[in-house]
Amino acid sequence: MHTHIFCIKSFASVLQSALVLSEVLKERDAQVEMKRLRKAANAGQDMDWAEKERHEIEEANRVEREKAIQRLRENQETAEFQLAQCVLTFVHFGNKF
Repeated sequence: MHTHIFCIKSFASVLQSALVLSEVLKERDAQVEMKRLRKAANAGQDMDWAEKERHEIEEANRVEREKAIQRLRENQETAEFQLAQCVLTFVHFGNKF
Protein backbone atom coordinates (compact mmCIF):
# COMPACT_ATOMS: atom_id res chain seq x y z
CA MET A 1 0.00 0.00 0.00
CA HIS A 2 2.77 2.44 0.87
CA THR A 3 4.54 1.55 -2.37
CA HIS A 4 1.38 2.28 -4.32
CA ILE A 5 0.99 5.74 -2.66
CA PHE A 6 4.67 6.47 -3.32
CA CYS A 7 4.22 5.55 -7.00
CA ILE A 8 1.16 7.81 -7.28
CA LYS A 9 3.00 10.73 -5.61
CA SER A 10 6.01 10.13 -7.82
CA PHE A 11 3.83 10.01 -10.94
CA ALA A 12 2.06 13.24 -9.87
CA SER A 13 5.43 14.88 -9.30
CA VAL A 14 6.64 13.80 -12.77
CA LEU A 15 3.42 15.14 -14.35
CA GLN A 16 3.76 18.44 -12.53
CA SER A 17 7.41 18.76 -13.62
CA ALA A 18 6.46 17.98 -17.22
CA LEU A 19 3.68 20.59 -17.08
CA VAL A 20 6.04 23.24 -15.69
CA LEU A 21 8.65 22.37 -18.32
CA SER A 22 6.02 22.61 -21.04
CA GLU A 23 4.94 26.05 -19.82
CA VAL A 24 8.55 27.21 -19.60
CA LEU A 25 9.25 26.05 -23.15
CA LYS A 26 6.10 27.79 -24.44
CA GLU A 27 7.15 31.01 -22.70
CA ARG A 28 10.65 30.72 -24.15
CA ASP A 29 9.23 30.21 -27.64
CA ALA A 30 7.01 33.26 -27.16
CA GLN A 31 10.00 35.34 -26.03
CA VAL A 32 12.08 34.20 -29.01
CA GLU A 33 9.24 35.10 -31.38
CA MET A 34 8.82 38.50 -29.68
CA LYS A 35 12.55 39.16 -30.05
CA ARG A 36 12.39 38.22 -33.74
CA LEU A 37 9.39 40.49 -34.34
CA ARG A 38 11.02 43.36 -32.43
CA LYS A 39 14.20 42.96 -34.46
CA ALA A 40 12.22 42.97 -37.70
CA ALA A 41 10.32 46.08 -36.62
CA ASN A 42 13.52 47.86 -35.58
CA ALA A 43 15.15 47.04 -38.91
CA GLY A 44 12.48 49.09 -40.65
CA GLN A 45 12.89 51.93 -38.16
CA ASP A 46 16.66 51.84 -38.60
CA MET A 47 16.23 52.21 -42.35
CA ASP A 48 13.80 55.12 -41.84
CA TRP A 49 16.20 56.75 -39.36
CA ALA A 50 19.17 56.31 -41.70
CA GLU A 51 17.22 57.82 -44.60
CA LYS A 52 16.14 60.77 -42.44
CA GLU A 53 19.73 61.34 -41.26
CA ARG A 54 21.03 61.15 -44.84
CA HIS A 55 18.44 63.72 -45.95
CA GLU A 56 19.31 66.06 -43.05
CA ILE A 57 23.03 65.81 -43.83
CA GLU A 58 22.41 66.54 -47.51
CA GLU A 59 20.28 69.55 -46.59
CA ALA A 60 22.94 70.87 -44.19
CA ASN A 61 25.60 70.45 -46.89
CA ARG A 62 23.44 72.32 -49.39
CA VAL A 63 22.90 75.20 -46.95
CA GLU A 64 26.63 75.38 -46.16
CA ARG A 65 27.49 75.35 -49.86
CA GLU A 66 25.07 78.24 -50.48
CA LYS A 67 26.58 80.21 -47.58
CA ALA A 68 30.10 79.61 -48.93
CA ILE A 69 29.07 80.77 -52.40
CA GLN A 70 27.47 83.90 -50.91
CA ARG A 71 30.65 84.67 -48.92
CA LEU A 72 32.74 84.26 -52.07
CA ARG A 73 30.46 86.66 -53.97
CA GLU A 74 30.66 89.22 -51.18
CA ASN A 75 34.46 88.90 -51.01
CA GLN A 76 34.70 89.30 -54.78
CA GLU A 77 32.46 92.39 -54.69
CA THR A 78 34.57 93.86 -51.88
CA ALA A 79 37.79 93.17 -53.80
CA GLU A 80 36.38 94.77 -56.94
CA PHE A 81 35.22 97.82 -54.95
CA GLN A 82 38.63 98.20 -53.29
CA LEU A 83 40.36 97.85 -56.66
CA ALA A 84 38.08 100.55 -58.12
CA GLN A 85 38.91 102.82 -55.16
CA CYS A 86 42.64 102.27 -55.72
CA VAL A 87 42.29 103.07 -59.42
CA LEU A 88 40.29 106.23 -58.69
CA THR A 89 42.76 107.29 -56.02
CA PHE A 90 45.66 106.71 -58.39
CA VAL A 91 43.92 108.60 -61.20
CA HIS A 92 42.98 111.46 -58.88
CA PHE A 93 46.30 111.84 -57.06
CA GLY A 94 48.60 110.32 -59.61
CA ASN A 95 52.01 109.39 -58.29
CA LYS A 96 51.89 111.90 -55.42
CA PHE A 97 51.74 109.34 -52.60
